[in-house]
Amino acid sequence: MRYSNYYPSSCLLHVSLPMLMGTRMDVLLFGDDRQRLETVWDDAETELRSLEKMLNRFDPQSEVSTVNNHAQLSKVRLSDELWNILLECRQYHKRTDGYFDVTWQDFDKIDFGEGSHDIHFIKQGMFLDFGAYAKGYALKCLRKRLEAAGIKRALVSFGNSSVLALGAHPHGDSWSVGIDDPSNGAVLTTVQLCDAALSVSGNTPAHPSHIMNPKTSERITGDRMVAVVADDPVDADVLSTAWIASGSEVLPDWMLKFNLKITYNLK
Repeated sequence: MRYSNYYPSSCLLHVSLPMLMGTRMDVLLFGDDRQRLETVWDDAETELRSLEKMLNRFDPQSEVSTVNNHAQLSKVRLSDELWNILLECRQYHKRTDGYFDVTWQDFDKIDFGEGSHDIHFIKQGMFLDFGAYAKGYALKCLRKRLEAAGIKRALVSFGNSSVLALGAHPHGDSWSVGIDDPSNGAVLTTVQLCDAALSVSGNTPAHPSHIMNPKTSERITGDRMVAVVADDPVDADVLSTAWIASGSEVLPDWMLKFNLKITYNLK
């Protein structure tokens, strides 16, 4: 059940969604007009739910599910937004030396109909999975909406694995965000965020091998965890996963092509 409360003494609206894109979302919005904040958030949540509906491959009614079910048989026309998302993912695939791959291993087997905005899977068994992209894209869309509404201070957390900070904490020059060790709950490090996004990727006790190297089709195992801070939430989300997928414990050379603020090899 969604939780929402406004605290007049702090000019703070706190919203908590127990399940969005597979995890919990907590939102802190600051402003002295409660009704305006609630209206802005209601519109933002509608957009976020729409994105989830489009990109969730496990929802049989989603656009991505429709693509996955039919693109092996014939060309499937994409909505403008999904088409642009897939083009962006193609660029990330190239810029990460192939380690970011929304098909997990066969991105080059997607036949793009550039003029008609349709795609066709050349290889049998292919599918699209935006799990390493969707939360970053959602945060980017949310940031645009909040900034357009004139909201200058906000903190948004997707289960602490993807975090967006607008401005700084009312009583400081940044937001302090702790990164916990999923195996024991200990704080590994604390990141200071201001007008930036954080993404954390790695193995957890519940998901010990959920990231795959798309070049070798081998699952990444072991106690690995990295974090990326960037201006662009999509950069942070994509690159933290691609770094883990590469199997490299040091920062890969292709990550130097991006405008990143901080990178952490946590474990």
